[in-house]
Formats: sequence, structure tokens, C-alpha cells
Amino acid sequence: MTVEIILIIITLLFILAIADLIVGVSNDAVNFLNSAIGSKAAPYKVILIVAICGIIIGSMFSSGIMEIARKGIFHPEFFTFDKILFVFLAVMLTDIILLDIFNTMGLPTSTTVSIVFELLGASLMVGLLMTFDQNAAINEAFKYINFESTRSIISGIFLSIIIAFTSGAIIHYATRYAFTFNYQKRLSKIGPFYAGLGLTTIVYFLLIKGMKGTTILSENAKEWIDLYTWPLMLGILAINTLICFIVYKFAKVNPLKIVVLAGTFSLAMAFAGNDLVNFIGVPITGFLAFENWQASGVAPESLYQTYLAGNDVIVPNYMLLIAGIVMGLTIWLSAKAKKVTETEVNLSRQDEGEERFKPNEMSRNIVRTSMRLGSLLNVLIPEKVRRSYDLSFEKSKLRHATNTQESTAFDLVRASSNLIIASVLIAWATSLKLPLSTTYVTFMVAMGSSLADKAWGRESAVYRVAGVMSVIGGWFITALIAFSVAAIFAFILYKGGTVGLVLLVLTVIFYNIISHVSFSRKEKLSKMKNEKLLLLDENDIDIIQTHKTMTLNIISDVKNNYNSVLEGIQLGDKKILKAANKNLNELEDYSRKLRNKSLKFIRNLKTDQVGLAKTLVYSSDLIHDIIQSNQVLSDESLNYVKNLHKMPTRNFILLLNELEEKMNSLFNSAYVYIENEDIASFEKLIEERNSVRDFINQKLEKQILDIQNEKMGVKQSFFQTNILLQSRDIQAVLMRISKMYKKQQDSIANDSKEI
Repeated sequence: MTVEIILIIITLLFILAIADLIVGVSNDAVNFLNSAIGSKAAPYKVILIVAICGIIIGSMFSSGIMEIARKGIFHPEFFTFDKILFVFLAVMLTDIILLDIFNTMGLPTSTTVSIVFELLGASLMVGLLMTFDQNAAINEAFKYINFESTRSIISGIFLSIIIAFTSGAIIHYATRYAFTFNYQKRLSKIGPFYAGLGLTTIVYFLLIKGMKGTTILSENAKEWIDLYTWPLMLGILAINTLICFIVYKFAKVNPLKIVVLAGTFSLAMAFAGNDLVNFIGVPITGFLAFENWQASGVAPESLYQTYLAGNDVIVPNYMLLIAGIVMGLTIWLSAKAKKVTETEVNLSRQDEGEERFKPNEMSRNIVRTSMRLGSLLNVLIPEKVRRSYDLSFEKSKLRHATNTQESTAFDLVRASSNLIIASVLIAWATSLKLPLSTTYVTFMVAMGSSLADKAWGRESAVYRVAGVMSVIGGWFITALIAFSVAAIFAFILYKGGTVGLVLLVLTVIFYNIISHVSFSRKEKLSKMKNEKLLLLDENDIDIIQTHKTMTLNIISDVKNNYNSVLEGIQLGDKKILKAANKNLNELEDYSRKLRNKSLKFIRNLKTDQVGLAKTLVYSSDLIHDIIQSNQVLSDESLNYVKNLHKMPTRNFILLLNELEEKMNSLFNSAYVYIENEDIASFEKLIEERNSVRDFINQKLEKQILDIQNEKMGVKQSFFQTNILLQSRDIQAVLMRISKMYKKQQDSIANDSKEI
């Protein structure tokens, strides 16, 4: 390996370190943002600023934990300098692609697990190749891997799933039992002390335990803190409790908000202290190996890495600070970070509603088994204990907690519990220099606390369990993919030399460009859909008029897609049919969300607004029906063309032209009437409907005769008949939508006469 290639690889490692910081933090942002964002403890930008401060300060506490990249997974003394560079470069290239995939999907994964298995896969592959080159026995390859350390690291990471979930459920159960859902009534009694205790716990584990790994403090300062730890903590507890009491009593500030913001800061700080190694540990270790090689004067293929095996890695503080600033800027600017956060908040929110994940048989069985165990426990638990439990977790209080704060996913009690528990677990592991997965801990703590809060009720349990299983399944897939891809990349670098290096780098660059363009396009479409639904949240608008506008937009979309389907059939154009099918699937998803949103809006209506409630329910349901009819027509048309079945007859193509013309006229008439609601428009609509209905019925009769006389194939007969049947359904639903608004108009007119 030439000096020029080595310099290129070292440069690439630092460039990839910055890129890895960006994609890694985008995924791990969920670890410290979800509780504050879910409870809306402060404005979004304030939460980000607090988290960024925690990240930058926490990055300065990372200096002593680079061992995982240096010798935690493999034995560096058996690798030559040029081969260790192959391992490090393969790891960084894999990490960027892998984390970006999960970011794009909006799923939180573990940067710790990814880096561990990437190092394992790449080092094992290079070890195998070195063994083959030396004509040694195959079992010699295992000497390259630090199996004892790897086993303890992996078992510790996955054990954290159980510990975090159990801790989150049990500790938060006790917290909720003390506060109840109507926690404002007990806030004055236990709020300041609970907040002071939470803040003191955070200070203890972050500033005292965490300082053991930093080079900022002198050894004398660390010894003094160790000597006077408990008196110091008692003093901090008293001061924190007093401050929270004064702030609550005189400034009327909820002390739980202070805990949530402090917890966000501390968790961001713990994240930077624990996870920074995942992003810059490998490049910095590579750079230190490079400096050692330069000073040695030995050829890269002859210099074994005894230096990395026997020396502590002390990272300069300026490098840590730069890394912290890059992570902070990423949190502020990254759209993918927000998307990953939304997934965890959605799975842990208190109320039911639109669920992202679909239930499966395993999630149903888990919920069913849990319900049976719950019934058994109810028999064993004494009546007095059950009564006290029911008072703290009373359903009416639960509904009050969610309905009065409908814009929040959960309340401040749960948010503070999540942050305190996760901060303690992560900071404790960091103080012991354990590569704990912050993602696993924070996610499972949040899931445990949501379970303790009965957020997984009969309305949402199977969806939430399926979601949790999908995320956890993704974690195991992360390990498998990280190991496999890193091994493949290491093989290409080892065997491909300069050509392999160029191809891999170009592949990563190309992938990232495509990924960001695609993500931006999807986010833009998602934002447009969400903005439409947000119209129903406004209190100072005419909800009927708003819903009518939505209905008109959907009718226009259905008409355009109906025309596209007929055009695709006539031309036998698969591309047109695919585009229409995609649009209709998105429209169906939007209509389903609109229906759910309408039902949630009805909850806030007064009891005398029955007519308005009926209009919202009926119109949303009819909109869903007309889209589904068009969707069925689109699905069957696309499948018919894709399967290369016999195209419709020429006479039927002419029939489709006439059908399209008549249906367009009907769509236009319905649109005009719903928009203007005048008698003349309604009468014209009736005429158009009668004309279309008679035409379709007449052609259906002729189609049946053609099937009998011309002996058409079954597929073609079914397809041509179904086009007419679905068109008839569409016109019928379109007419029902119009009649519903006519009925609403007549009702308003009658009410005006009575007044």
C-alpha cells in the first residue's frame, strides 16, 4: 500500500466521521428528545437548545471510552497497519449506509450495536483473509477476535433491553401511584421534593460518576468528590428541593417541567459521553495508528499494531468539542431526527388514534396472554389493594389527562420518569465504561412506562405491541446486516485494492444522494397531507365548510384518477395504471386519517350538534367508499395488464370513451352542486346521474349477452364486467354524497324558518 493511498484512507476516515456523526445523531436524537417533545414541556426550539447544550458538554466527557474501537472487539496486535485500515474503512462505510436506512424509515436503532457488529464482521473477514494468505489453519483466524470481550459487550447490550423495560414499568408505576393522572392536585405536596430528588439523581450520576472518564478535572478534584460524595449530594438535594418549591410557589412554574428539561439536558449529555465513541472512535483510532506508523519507519504491511493493544487512547479535547458541535448542529437541522422521534412518541402516547404499525398474530397472542394473566392477578390481589390501585389509575382521570392536553402524547409525570430512569441507567453504564445502547435503554424505558400508564389499552394494544416488536426486530436485523455488509466491504477493500476503494466510496456517495432526494420528496408530500388534516383542529372556523372543501378536493382527485385508470386500460399502459394506483393508495390512506380525525373532532361537539356530527361521520364514510371503489377498479386493471391478459375488444374501448365522458360530466355536476348548493345545480345533477346509470345498466346487459354469444375468456369477461360495476358503484356513492349535503342544506333552511 502506497503512502498516497494511506493518506487518502485517513482523510476518508475523518470525512466519514463527520458524516457518521450526522446520520448517527439523526437516529439517536430520539433518545433524549422524545419525552420533552411528547409532553410538550417547552417550545420545540427550547428543547433543542437544551439538548444541544447537553451534547456539547457531554462530548467533553468521552475521552476515556475509546477501547471498543481500539481493542474491545478484536486483537489489534495481530493486524498489520494496512490491514487495520481496511477494517476501519469498511466499518465507517457500512455504518453510514445502515444508519441512514433506519433514519429514512423513521425507526430508532442502536449505533452501539451497529459499530460492534461492524467491527466484528470486518475484523473477522480480514483475519480470515490474512490466515489464507499465510497458508495457516482456518482456526488461526479466531485469534484475531476478542471473543471474551465481544461476548460480554453483546450480552450487556441485549440484557439492557430487559433491565430498561422492567425498570421503566416498575419505577414509573410507583411514581404514577403517588401522583395519579390528576397530578395537579398532589403537585403542591410532593412535586417539589420529587423534582429535587430527580434533579439530584441526575447530578449524581452525570457530574460525579461521569467525571471519572474525563480529563477536564484534576485527580485531586476527583478524589475530593469521591471523599465527600454523600454530604455533597444531601446538600444538592436540599438546594434543589428548595429551588423547586420557591419556583412552584411564587413563580407558578410546574417543577416537573424543570425535571423534564434537566433530564433532556442530562440524557443528551449521557448520550454524547456514551455514544460519541460509536461515531469518531474508529477514525480517531485509525489516525493514532497512522501517527504511530509515521514515527516507526516500518512498511505498513510489516507493522503490527502492538501500539493500539498496549496504550491508552487519550483523545484531545478539541476533537471532542468539534464532534459535539457537529452533533448539535445536526439535531437543529436534521429532518430525519424529527421523523425517528415521531415513531417512539407515537408508540408511547396515552390516547388511541392513528396507529402506524399493523397488528400481527404474534402481537395478538401476546396481548391475549397478558389479558389472561391480568385476570389471574386480579383474583390474587386483595380487594383493598385493587381499590387503591383503581383510584390512582381511574379511567376518568386518564381520559381527563389526555383530553385536556390533546396535543400532548403523554403528561409531565411520565416524561420526567422516562428521563430520570434512562439517565441513571445510561450514566451508570458510562461510568463503568460499558458500551450500553442508549437507544435500547431509552426506548424500552419509554415502553415500560407507557405500559405502567395503561397506554396500551384494548383500543391500541395489538398495534403498539406490533410496533415494539417491529423496532426490536429491526435491532436484531441491524446486527445481522452490520456484520454481513462490513465483512463484504472488508473483502472488497482487501482484494480489490484501489479499484475496490473507489467503487465503494462512489457507491456510498451515490446512495446518500438518492436517499436524501427521495426522503425530501416523501417529507414534502407528508407535510401537505398533514396540513390538510390540521384544518379540523381549528376552533374558529366553519367545520362544515372546511369538511366540504376537503370533500370537493377528494372528488376532484377521484375523478382524475378514474380518468387515468380508463386511459391506462385503453392504451394498455402499465405506467399510467401504476401512477394512478399509487395516487389512490395515498388517497385511501388520507381518507382513513380524515375519518379518524373527524371522529376525534366529534368528541368535542356539544350534545345539540347532532346534525353536524352526522354530516362529519357520513361524509367521511362515503368519501372512503368512493375511493375504495376506484381503488378496486385500479388494482384489478393494473393486475390485468401486468399479467398480459387479452386486451378489451375494440367495441369495449369505444364504450370506455363514452363512459369516461358521461362520468366526467357527472363528477363536474356533483362538484358544482356541493360547492354552490343551489336547486338548479341539483336538478342538473339528477339528470346526469340518471343518464349515467341508464347507460351503465344498458351496457351491462349487452356485456352479458356478448359473454354468452362470443364465448369470451373468463378473465376478460370478468374484467370488462367489473369496470362497469365499479363505475356504477362510484356514481351511486357520488350521488349519496350530494344528497347528504342536500339534506344538511334543507335542515339549515328549516331551522332558519323556525327562528
